[in-house]
Amino acid sequence: MVKYWIGIDIGSQEVGVACVEAEHRAMRLLRCEPLKLRRTSLEERMQSLYAWLAELFRSYEGKVSQVALEEPFVGKNIRSALLLGTIKGLVWGTLLSQGYPSPLLISPAQVKKAITGNPYASKEQVARMLSHHLGGDVVLPDSEHATDALAIALTAYYYQNSPISRTFSKRAER
Repeated sequence: MVKYWIGIDIGSQEVGVACVEAEHRAMRLLRCEPLKLRRTSLEERMQSLYAWLAELFRSYEGKVSQVALEEPFVGKNIRSALLLGTIKGLVWGTLLSQGYPSPLLISPAQVKKAITGNPYASKEQVARMLSHHLGGDVVLPDSEHATDALAIALTAYYYQNSPISRTFSKRAER
């Protein structure tokens, strides 16, 4: 049975989404794109993001095995943390309003470890490994958020379909 895994990478100026189809260990990239949020009011950005996500989730209705979000890194900037939390809440609420289960939340270290084997890999290393995982000539968009979303989708697929339980040390999860 064909199932889809959706990865979402949130940001305050851009949100990336990717959808991977998998059937019997054969994976195919269906969608990998960013949504650039215009520098407008928060309300307008949220309305634009909600409409985009609602259309996305409707288009894959009944076929999605898992939707995954990467936990955002905000450092010490409280304002950014609040904004990303608002966006994360909007994504979560859109999922629930469309009848999807709660998303799988994945740390950046877990994504890097699943894709490269190294929880400290750079974004460039992760991006290079994505075409390897998809088996060849995949053209990725020129957007870090879109490629991050693809890595998140693949990580969700690997975690859901892994015969072994993967655990991380506390250091690797930081």
